[in-house]
Amino acid sequence: MKIPESWTRDIWRRAEAPTVPAVQVVGGHMVSEATSHHADYVGQGRWVVDFLPGRQLTADQARAAMRIATTPDQLEVDRWAAAIGMTAAEARGYALIEAVA
Repeated sequence: MKIPESWTRDIWRRAEAPTVPAVQVVGGHMVSEATSHHADYVGQGRWVVDFLPGRQLTADQARAAMRIATTPDQLEVDRWAAAIGMTAAEARGYALIEAVA
């Protein structure tokens, strides 16, 4: 385990919530107990995430989108958003707007 020499706000936030809630695939649906968002399998290896209408994603991309929806404040959001061709701010925005609607 690597212990940081100085603790930034992001490191404290990460220490506070170090785990990402599980994203599970159940009968062609990708779900998590931590969000009402979901992804649906549409065939040929493609998934559609409810807060990203019009986009067909791979399973890994859909899982990244679901992780953003479950934990939008995680440090990894930049990496997950890049996997779906978005910035972290865009991905967080889409997940938040649809969750409120």
